[in-house]
Amino acid sequence: MNARILVVDDHPNNVQLLVTVLQQAGYREIDSTTDPLQGFEMFRRQRHDLVLLDLNMPVMDGFTMLERMKALAPDDYPPVLAITAAHDFKLRALSAGARDFIGKPYDFAELLQRVHHLLEVRLLLQGTRARSLHLASHDSITGLPNREAFTRQLEQAVCSNEAGALLLVGMEGFTRINDVLGYEMGDAVLGQLVQRLQAWAPPGTSLGRMGADEFAMLLPAGVAAPALAAGEVRRACCLPVALQDSDVVLDARVGVALYPQDGSDASSLLLHAGTALQFARRQSSQPVCCYTDTIASEAQHGLALSAALRRACEQGEFELHYQPKVDLSSGRIAGAEALLRWRRPGHGLVSPAEFVPLLEESGLIVQVGAWIIDEACLLAARWTQLAPGLNIAVNVASRQFADPQFQHSVEQAMARHGVQPGMLGLEVTESALMDDTARTAGVLAALRQVGVKVAIDDFGTGHSSLAYLKHFPVDTLKIDKSFIDGIARDPGDAALVDGILGMARNLGLQVVAEGVETESQLACLLRRRCDQIQGYYFSRPLPAAQFEALLREGRQLAPAQGIPAPVQPTVLLIDDEPMVLAALERLLRQDQYRILSASSAAQALDLLAQNPVHLVLCDQRMDGMSGTELLDRIKDLYPATLRIILSGQTELATVMESVNRGALYRFYTKPWDNQVLRDNIRAAMRHYWQAHGLAA
Repeated sequence: MNARILVVDDHPNNVQLLVTVLQQAGYREIDSTTDPLQGFEMFRRQRHDLVLLDLNMPVMDGFTMLERMKALAPDDYPPVLAITAAHDFKLRALSAGARDFIGKPYDFAELLQRVHHLLEVRLLLQGTRARSLHLASHDSITGLPNREAFTRQLEQAVCSNEAGALLLVGMEGFTRINDVLGYEMGDAVLGQLVQRLQAWAPPGTSLGRMGADEFAMLLPAGVAAPALAAGEVRRACCLPVALQDSDVVLDARVGVALYPQDGSDASSLLLHAGTALQFARRQSSQPVCCYTDTIASEAQHGLALSAALRRACEQGEFELHYQPKVDLSSGRIAGAEALLRWRRPGHGLVSPAEFVPLLEESGLIVQVGAWIIDEACLLAARWTQLAPGLNIAVNVASRQFADPQFQHSVEQAMARHGVQPGMLGLEVTESALMDDTARTAGVLAALRQVGVKVAIDDFGTGHSSLAYLKHFPVDTLKIDKSFIDGIARDPGDAALVDGILGMARNLGLQVVAEGVETESQLACLLRRRCDQIQGYYFSRPLPAAQFEALLREGRQLAPAQGIPAPVQPTVLLIDDEPMVLAALERLLRQDQYRILSASSAAQALDLLAQNPVHLVLCDQRMDGMSGTELLDRIKDLYPATLRIILSGQTELATVMESVNRGALYRFYTKPWDNQVLRDNIRAAMRHYWQAHGLAA
């Protein structure tokens, strides 16, 4: 048997007898002594599995030795079988920490039974403890050492000068796999990633899991070109991961710190590798980053900037600038994107690229985002008097959707400032949509019910599936500037823009082209009848006062060379009741249409002959000629003009015949819903623009 046993008794004969009995029972690793001081030293060095300890001894009795053994390892199980001829010592021995007791003279069968029992308990406890220690120090999913255990390994490697390069590998997008596919699939992905890391790792490499999406690799001293090795690790992690029904692809970022150049102890190496990893995560063009003093300086700058951002929130140092969106069918300003700016005391305006990511990382974007929405609602309500139908859009980050109060705060801001449907818009990136699809879709659907418009920002640059377009409540796609830059020169970019425009039209979505800076780009978009543009060609982002001045001025888009100037969308209203005409005129003038009115069929035909008309809205019941008869004639004379009829319930059969003949674009029953009628006429004008343009 492999158990290690120590016998301590001041009588040599007793020692010899016990040793002989144990050997005959099959125990081979037995130490013995008649000196309790020597016995304690032997136990301290070897930590035996069982000690047979006499309690009555000179110099140091068994009780004193028990106390010293317990002091060596207070939390350990003291493996002591107490031996004495004084049976009244039994309770005292057990209270002192002995695990069992046997009296002299010995019953050898009983002795061996008690020895066997104590060793079984001892070994079982050791196995349980070892298992518990393993679970406490290793990740339960991957089996790799956790952060604490890996740090201890790193400390040992540093002390023995065996450390080389420390790599921290961050997996981008792993959280989304758990959210979308479930934790079982996420665990399967982790398993394959660990297998790749283990297969690639050179001999002597230590691996650890430092967090949900972060792994550590300690390369041994002597591995050449650690940066190249980090690049190979990243490429291995970026290969598709095969799951049951499909493959998933993750991006990886790697931070590298070298021993001893970047740190002479474990904590500094981990700190500097972590700093390099965070830099790599922020820099899309540099997925592998080695620690340098410059990076450290930038990290310190980031910390200072984060502290300053918190003060900015408290002291109101933020402001909004507004970049106009121009409707290409009319040339007028149709809306604006509200863009956050930070006027830092002593520094002036800070670049959004420098501070917006920090807002999102810190979670301050939730607080700042609520202020942005409130400020945009305040000004949208004020500016609607200058530009009816104006829509102010704000950017929304994924952290805001995760806030359970987000929907409520938007609705409160709209109610507080009297924002009407269509006046507020939310711009969301594809990646933000995908972070928590179910929750995001629910929030957007609820806000859309109260009139908030939803746009997908930077469309075409994210990793989402186009299938999600039919699941999310979306009104607008914003084509990313990277596609617009090359639309006049690169057939590939032009084809992508054509594809997005075609898809959007089939789905009934508006399209805004971002980053329009040149007349050539504008001309290309006009020929393709894109709905709106945004960019420096028309205006840079402006402070609120300057944007308001632009609205008061009535600034319009100058026509591109060789492209006919757009004319004002024109609606002809036909009804023989003056009160109905006046009500329709008041309703539709809010959308800045040119309004023509006729009270008879003859007057309507004269106006059509003298003016370009894009849409006719006609009553069915009129003296002399019914609305369907008149629209049949208009169809023959002006086939491009869209024709809509207002009808009572009793006339539906006649109207349906006209619809079937193709004489009508739409029909509505009286009384009409103002908002529905406005929305549908706007959609009809967009349809006309996409099919024919609105040139004079």
